[in-house]
Amino acid sequence: MKTLIIDSNNLIHRTYWTAKNQVRRLKSDDPTMLSNFHVHFTLNAVFSYVSKYKPTRTICVWDEKPDYMQNDRKTQFEDYKGNRSADTSPHMNNEVIKKFLSLLNIVSIFPRQLEADDIVSFLCSELSGSKVIVSVDKDFLQLVDKDVTLFNPIKKEDYTPANFVEVTGMPDTRTWLDVKCLTGDKSDNVPGIEKFGKVKIQKWLRNEIVLTDQEREIFERNRKLFSLDAYKNYSDEEEYYRNQLNTKSEPSWKQFLEECESRKLNYILNKKDSWHSAFFLQNKLQSLFS
Repeated sequence: MKTLIIDSNNLIHRTYWTAKNQVRRLKSDDPTMLSNFHVHFTLNAVFSYVSKYKPTRTICVWDEKPDYMQNDRKTQFEDYKGNRSADTSPHMNNEVIKKFLSLLNIVSIFPRQLEADDIVSFLCSELSGSKVIVSVDKDFLQLVDKDVTLFNPIKKEDYTPANFVEVTGMPDTRTWLDVKCLTGDKSDNVPGIEKFGKVKIQKWLRNEIVLTDQEREIFERNRKLFSLDAYKNYSDEEEYYRNQLNTKSEPSWKQFLEECESRKLNYILNKKDSWHSAFFLQNKLQSLFS
């Protein structure tokens, strides 16, 4: 059994700006054109991943919160992700995209107290067989093991235990996370320990230096923020993910084609046989393992 796990927020941001650039090249300001390009590029990306890995099932995880609760990491560190853009434009087609995915029997799962990253970690632990995570987010490197592969869709690279040292320069996932806790993460607006550069990191890894109490406090704070096993401390959150995972979807090839026709997604319609083979072979495989 193989599960494909797609970081949907990461995906829709990439495809939105691809769509935006395409509309700009065509010198158009038509919002419908932008919307249709965005939907098309997103679905086509999913199709490419399904075709590449031929999973038994595909799951999309989102940071969107239908049942909203404040991100618990924000309560731990107020500035967490405080540098993120407030622009919601990349999310304008979320509902349309989720509907298309559902018609292809792709489950969407949402967090409540935590984040999409935590859902991915939960799925990697909860589901048997091999898992492939599709994302450019390096945080998922901490999940790589004999059953979990991280695919970077920009670099077109698989990250596995076999090339982990080559890719990260670290001997294992735990060391990789430790170093991240020391250095912080600018993209998450989380500072690391001051003046902790490459030389000092190597000394720390060789146990030649010991963290001060203040440095240890920063290290432990960052471990709580960066570690993706936080969901284990939230039984309600874990059950929330599990309930969504087990919710039966209602795929419909006929309705999928009708929706494509209504949006004039001709590229998909012209290759409908390939799309049917990719997604509905997956559905048959899933029924065998369920």
